[in-house]
Amino acid sequence: MRSTSKKIVFVFALLFVAASANTLAQNTASHVHGNADLNVVLIERQLQIEFVSPAVNLLGFEHPPVTEEESTVLKDAITQLQQSGWLIGDISATCQISVQTFEAPIFNEHGHDEEHEHDSEHDSDAHSDFRVQYLYNCQTAPPTALQILAFDHYSGIETLTVQWIADQKQGYAKLNRESPVLILD
Repeated sequence: MRSTSKKIVFVFALLFVAASANTLAQNTASHVHGNADLNVVLIERQLQIEFVSPAVNLLGFEHPPVTEEESTVLKDAITQLQQSGWLIGDISATCQISVQTFEAPIFNEHGHDEEHEHDSEHDSDAHSDFRVQYLYNCQTAPPTALQILAFDHYSGIETLTVQWIADQKQGYAKLNRESPVLILD
């Protein structure tokens, strides 16, 4: 019964973070170049992190790859995001990491022979985001100070807006290159 109670609490915490993120996104500009979002839930030995970022922060562009170089950048970003070890320092040795959700931008590519019947204003306003949710099942409780490595891997990320829940506490943080450590306290 105790295990079931923990699962219910964990799911409730995740729902709370998701609802908070959606409310925040509706109240502010949710797609801001240079900013990415983290939603973090830490309960005992489980850490769940949702990472959401505009494609431009990771790729340098928000359109279908045009050149071979852009195609390589997109493929490399997808590979790195699916491996999950890039986000937090010194946690992979004590935790089993899995990707729970992975969403990459779906670019509408047009062939050269197709007529372009789309509105160029609509295309310029289109936004593409990456969304990845990682689950860390750890042998011992994860640290409450997490070194975030996103700034080291993606120069387009200037700030990370973080909402977190750790056991019975919750908080909000803004991280940047000069201050990349998330304190869950």
